[in-house]
Amino acid sequence: MSQQQILVLALAIAAAVLLIALVTVAVCFARYKKKGKNYADSVKVIDGVRYSRDSAVTVDGDVNISLKKGDFILEQGRTYTAVKDGALLPGTYTLLAAGDATKSFKIRAGGYVRDYNHGDSLVLADGDTVCAVSCNVILR
Repeated sequence: MSQQQILVLALAIAAAVLLIALVTVAVCFARYKKKGKNYADSVKVIDGVRYSRDSAVTVDGDVNISLKKGDFILEQGRTYTAVKDGALLPGTYTLLAAGDATKSFKIRAGGYVRDYNHGDSLVLADGDTVCAVSCNVILR
């Protein structure tokens, strides 16, 4: 084989490898875009809360919640304390019912049980305790 034939063969092999790589990237990108669209289409927004049947986070039976960064779930019957360096930080939170059928719920804050509605605000100071009494609640 001459040098010219070897060069043409090497270029053909390089072109074939490049073509295979481009096809692989295109297929992966198409699957990624399709997966993202399917997930976004399956989300239902009710009063600012994103509900999804495909989400991995399950609260209150069969209802799945899509949580945002910084959200905190108050599990029913479990008491949490707002601590500066803890999991639940002091601050102002918007209360969201974890179930889409629940519009009002009871929360024990500061030792007193009170009715709250979906979307109400709750202020927690350092050392305050909070407990969801009637159902799971999201603090946003």
